[in-house]
Amino acid sequence: MNFVATIEGKSWPHPGASAPGTMEECLQDFKGWHDDVQTMIRRSPQLLKWALARREPISDWTQGRITLLGDAAHATLPFLAQGAVHSIEDGTVLARCLENVAPADVPAALLRYQKARIERTSRMVRGATANTERFHSRELATEESAEAYLQREWSAAPIFERYDWLYSYDANTAPI
Repeated sequence: MNFVATIEGKSWPHPGASAPGTMEECLQDFKGWHDDVQTMIRRSPQLLKWALARREPISDWTQGRITLLGDAAHATLPFLAQGAVHSIEDGTVLARCLENVAPADVPAALLRYQKARIERTSRMVRGATANTERFHSRELATEESAEAYLQREWSAAPIFERYDWLYSYDANTAPI
């Protein structure tokens, strides 16, 4: 079983991106949560914690004959579940931009790829950041406030309004 949960913190005192966790620390982090959560924590054979870092989108991925794609170009938090998808889209658009391009024209093709992708991926990164707050809203603390919050933020209309642009995109036909 893999139990994944997040808590927000302002600092990361560990040298790497992950560190061992302790049962006591995890129980404290999720104090007051449902008994099932407490049981999962107590029965976990190993606890590991990871740092999640918020990054602003970068504005330039390409220099000459070198470009970035995926997380190197648009590192994102996991709260929109789009990191791998956008990496695949990047690869598809990059391949389209390089198709039948003469070696001397590669720098221009890479800039065309960047121009075709940067607005969409920046919007995705910002959307994942916005979902951090949506997923961790204090309005979810009580049943009464949670019901109103879920209707306002997660019913069909606001979901469609927020994400139609995300799911209607086709990397095979998007303008390049």
